[in-house]
Amino acid sequence: MPGSLLLSSADSVASGVQRVIYLHPDDPGKLIKILKPASELKHRTNFNGVMDRWFPSTRLRQIRKEYNEYVRVMLNNPEPEFHAPISHIYGFVTTNLGLGCLTERIRNQDGSLGQTLASKSKAGTLTDQDIDLLNDTVIRLFRHDIRASDMNPSNFVFGYRADDAGTEKMECVLVDGFGDIHAVPVRSMAKWSNHLGLDDSCKRLTRNTKLVWDSKRRQFSRS
Repeated sequence: MPGSLLLSSADSVASGVQRVIYLHPDDPGKLIKILKPASELKHRTNFNGVMDRWFPSTRLRQIRKEYNEYVRVMLNNPEPEFHAPISHIYGFVTTNLGLGCLTERIRNQDGSLGQTLASKSKAGTLTDQDIDLLNDTVIRLFRHDIRASDMNPSNFVFGYRADDAGTEKMECVLVDGFGDIHAVPVRSMAKWSNHLGLDDSCKRLTRNTKLVWDSKRRQFSRS
C-alpha cells in the first residue's frame, strides 16, 4: 500500500489476545498495535471468547472503549501539568499488516522496552522503588477516576518517559487494559462504582505478584 509503514515479524515485540505490538520502524518513542485477523485468534471457551466468535463486532467495541477512555481522561485533565498514568495514544497509521494504533513506548535508558510488573515479579527483581512507582500510578488512577478493566501484571510497564519539563524519569505506566470493556459498563456509572472496580482489580493484581493490597491506604506492599 503506497505511503504505508512496512512492518515485519522481526518488529513484533509482544502479542496479546487481540493485538500484536510492533516497534515503530522510524520512531523509537512509539509502538504500533495491530488487531489480529479473526482467523488467528486462539480458541477460548470463556465469555469473551464466545463473544468474539459469535459477535465479531465486540472486538472493535473493546478497542473503541480503550481509545474513548484515553480521550475522556485527557479532555477532563487539560492542565499542562497533568501527567497521565496511562500510555499516550497518538492516532492511527496505515501499515502493510493493517490499520495500526500509534502508542507511547516506555523504554529503559538503553532504549530497549521497559520491563513489565509480570516479568519483574516472576524474576524476583521487583524492588522497593518499583513498588513505590506502582503505588504512585495506582494513586493517580484513583485520583483521576480512570476506568481500568484489565489491570493484569503484564499491562504495567516500568521505564522512562518525559515529564512536564521534557526530562525523562523512571515511572510505572499502565500501557493497556484501560477503558470500561465490560458488557454492563458498571464502572462508567459513577466514581464510586469505578473505585470499587479499581479496588477489586488491585486485589486481583496480588495473585501473581506476591504483593499485598491495602484497600484503605490504596497501596501495595511486600507480603
